[in-house]
Amino acid sequence: MIHKFGKVLAIFMCMVLLVGCSSFGNGKNPDVEEEIPTQEVVEEKPTPVASKLLTIGMQNPITLHPIYNMDKSIQQNMYLLFDTLVKINEDGSISPNVAQNFVYSEADKCMRIDLRQDVKWHDGTDLTAEDVAYTLEVIQKASESPYKLSGQNIANIQVVDRYTVKIYYRQAFSGAYQTLFFPVIPKHIYTGTQAEQKDLLPIGSGPYKYAESVSHKEITLVANDNYFKGKPQIETIKVMIIPDEESLLYAFEQGLIDVIYTDVMDWGKYAKDKSANIYELGTSCYEFMGLNHNKPIFQNANIRSALVYALDRQKMSDVYYLGHSVVTDTLIAPHSYLFDPTMQIKSYDLEKAKLLLVGEGYTYDEETKLFVKNNIPLGFTLLVNQENKERVKVAESIKKMYQEVGIEVTVEKMDALTFKERIYNKQFEAFLGGWKLSYIPDVTFALHSSQITAGDNFVSYNNPTMDSYIQEAFSAHPDKIVEAYSKLQQYIADQNPYISLYFKNGALITKKKVGGNIQPTPLNMYANIEEWEIVD
Repeated sequence: MIHKFGKVLAIFMCMVLLVGCSSFGNGKNPDVEEEIPTQEVVEEKPTPVASKLLTIGMQNPITLHPIYNMDKSIQQNMYLLFDTLVKINEDGSISPNVAQNFVYSEADKCMRIDLRQDVKWHDGTDLTAEDVAYTLEVIQKASESPYKLSGQNIANIQVVDRYTVKIYYRQAFSGAYQTLFFPVIPKHIYTGTQAEQKDLLPIGSGPYKYAESVSHKEITLVANDNYFKGKPQIETIKVMIIPDEESLLYAFEQGLIDVIYTDVMDWGKYAKDKSANIYELGTSCYEFMGLNHNKPIFQNANIRSALVYALDRQKMSDVYYLGHSVVTDTLIAPHSYLFDPTMQIKSYDLEKAKLLLVGEGYTYDEETKLFVKNNIPLGFTLLVNQENKERVKVAESIKKMYQEVGIEVTVEKMDALTFKERIYNKQFEAFLGGWKLSYIPDVTFALHSSQITAGDNFVSYNNPTMDSYIQEAFSAHPDKIVEAYSKLQQYIADQNPYISLYFKNGALITKKKVGGNIQPTPLNMYANIEEWEIVD
């Protein structure tokens, strides 16, 4: 039985409704209306010196508990207050953080973790193995959490000594290292019920400490003098409470906040903004055309290859993203450490597409300008969510490109709810969509035959060889994951179970006054904030 560690999908929110999909977790839980208690400020406080103040934004928090919070904008701010056990780099690999060493034993299915001994909580007490073990227990018991997958495969947790913990797993999993990415919370602070913990003001081990807040308006953070990586250069961070993501972008444009992250942006507009710096980075937002493999024409690998060659995907990237996306043939991002650099991404080749179709018995009808087999023209209907303006434009572009080769495509636009229902019920020939892939590698959910009926293999792809490669990649030793995924992605590129388009890029955008050594990662835009500076 394969666990679906790789699935971080909200098809209604990420694949259907959003123009893009953010790299920073799930959206706000609409079912919870309570808000965190805030420490009201009665007297006006002196405004911090401008050269030492950074202003950022987030949506109004339901909780400031890093494990229970489900809002992506708040999650980013939690990394200012709470350090993660390990760091996930831009390419998806991991590096030490609170954990200075981690070793996986294949024989025991066990991870031994050695902690740094100089990390302290904001109240001055030491961060220990007890805190790590307790955090994992909280994650396991949580009804929902951005880090839920980190605890899903755990059989047992053993505290060996003050700074050493062992995690025993139920089954071998190649992405075990990535499951170590979660914020650690102090056991002596976060006690009581889940509801009681959600009400607590945050005490972590991160580069900044909670100072005070004004309800519905702002939260003030101050530099942690005892931060184990060194005291941050910027002394104070003011976090403005802003209602939604669109308002965050507007606040940045109006100069109300100094930093934003986005993968839904007008690249041309920001490139011309002389008041801003752009730090571009790859994301896990994978765009594709899904094919219903229950239809005979899509069961033919050569026809699927022809569909890839007939698309000028680089042109689509240049036109709709100004080149700020990367063409792909697989579900492994080109910027990932798992990506096989020997792979040759298919280029636009109209003649090759035609030859493949001829090889499968199709002939070109000069009158209709279409490829025909058994008097049936080659064509299909492409579903697209009409609320996603970006994908509607792409769908029309795909229609024109296929028309040039002799394939008839009808674009069917519909509202998000109908689109979702059609996909779930497999009532489609093809659809335009996207996945926000997890930082924990696993493509089981999208390609394994076990997920056709009860899972998220909406395209009904069924291939025993693919299943075997997925299982091999899933259960490989974490230190041998690159080799396992090389074989898998080569096979994906050969078979084209999805018509892969591209991975979108995102960007951290700052005002010119923000400088220093700025190195954001897709999961943590403030990854090395202790090295940021205010330069004007």
